[in-house]
Amino acid sequence: MASDVTFQDVLPAILFQASGGLILGFATGYALKKALKLALLALGVFTVGLLALEYYGVISVNYDKLALLVERALSGAQATAASFQSHIIANIPFASTFLAGVAIGFKYG
Repeated sequence: MASDVTFQDVLPAILFQASGGLILGFATGYALKKALKLALLALGVFTVGLLALEYYGVISVNYDKLALLVERALSGAQATAASFQSHIIANIPFASTFLAGVAIGFKYG
C-alpha cells in the first residue's frame, strides 16, 4: 500500500513555516536593532568613563590583555555562527523567511 503525498498536502505546512518565519524574523530584527543601539550606547559611555579614569590616573588599563580578551570573544562568536549556519541549512523554508524578516525588521527598527 503506497502512500501518495501530493504538493497540496505539503503546501500548508510550507506556508505555515514561511509565514511564521517571516513574522518571527521581523520581530527579532526589530528588537535586535533596538537592543544593539542600547548596547552600543552603554559600551560608549563605559569606554569614555574608563578613558577618563585612566586619564586622571585613577586606573591603569592593560591594553594587551584587553586585546586578547576581545580576540577570544570574537573567535567564540565565529564558532557559534558556524554552528548556527548548519542549523539554518537544516530548516530552509523557515530559515529563509526568518532571515528575510530579520533584514526587514532591522531596517525598520
